[in-house]
Amino acid sequence: MSEKELPKQEISEHLEELRKRLFYSILGIILCFIILFPFSKKILMFLQKPLPKNLVGKLIFLSPGDALIVSMKVSLLAAIIVSSPFWIYQFWKYVEPALYEHEKKLIVPAFFVTLVLFLLGTSFAYFVILPFSLRFLLSFAGDMLTPQITIDNYISFVIQMILAFGIVFLLPVVTYLLGKLGVINSKLLEHYRKYAIIIIFFLAAILTPPDVFSQIMLAVPLLILYEISILILKLIEKKEKELNL
Repeated sequence: MSEKELPKQEISEHLEELRKRLFYSILGIILCFIILFPFSKKILMFLQKPLPKNLVGKLIFLSPGDALIVSMKVSLLAAIIVSSPFWIYQFWKYVEPALYEHEKKLIVPAFFVTLVLFLLGTSFAYFVILPFSLRFLLSFAGDMLTPQITIDNYISFVIQMILAFGIVFLLPVVTYLLGKLGVINSKLLEHYRKYAIIIIFFLAAILTPPDVFSQIMLAVPLLILYEISILILKLIEKKEKELNL
C-alpha cells in the first residue's frame, strides 16, 4: 500500500468509527424516547415547577398539534439526559484509539467526570437558573400585564437552557483532553482570554433564547469554567514537568 493510500484508509476508518458511535448514540436516545414517551405528562409537570406557582398548570396552547409536539419535545429532552451515560461512553470509546497507552487509563475516570459535569450543568439550569431567570423576566410584566405563555414556547425555552448548560459544563473535560493531547496549553488560553470572552458571549447568544438576561446567565458560568480550565491545564503541565525531572 502506498503512503498516499494509508492516510486515506485511516481517515476512512475514523469516519466509519464515528458513524458507528453516532448511530449507537442516536439509537440509545431513540430507545429511551420510546420508553419515556408514555410518561410525557409527568415529565411536563416536572418541567413546569421552575415557573411561579400561579402559572404552573396554566400554560396555554394555540393549535391542536401543540400538545403532541410538546409531549415529543419533553420526551426527547428526558431521553437525552437519561441516555447520557450511554452516549458519553460512545464518545470516549471513539476518542480512546487516539490516546497513548498510559492515557487510556484515564478513560474510565474521564467518563465519570464527563457524566457528572453534564448532569451537574442540566441540574444547575433546572434548579437554579430557570427559577431565577423566569421570576426576573416575568417581574417586568408588573400589575398591568397578564402573562399568556404558550406551552410550546415555554418548553422550548426550558430545553434550550437545560441543554446549553449541560454542554457548557463539559468545557473542563474538553480542555483537559486537548491539553493531554498537546493541542492547547494554559499559556495559550491566557494569551487569548480577551478573544475567548467575545466568543463566549457569542456562543451564549446562540445557545440561549433571544434575551440578554439568559445570555448573561450562561456566559458568566462559562467564563468561570474557562478560568477553571486554565487551572486544570496548569496542574497537568506541572505534573508532566515533575515526571520529566
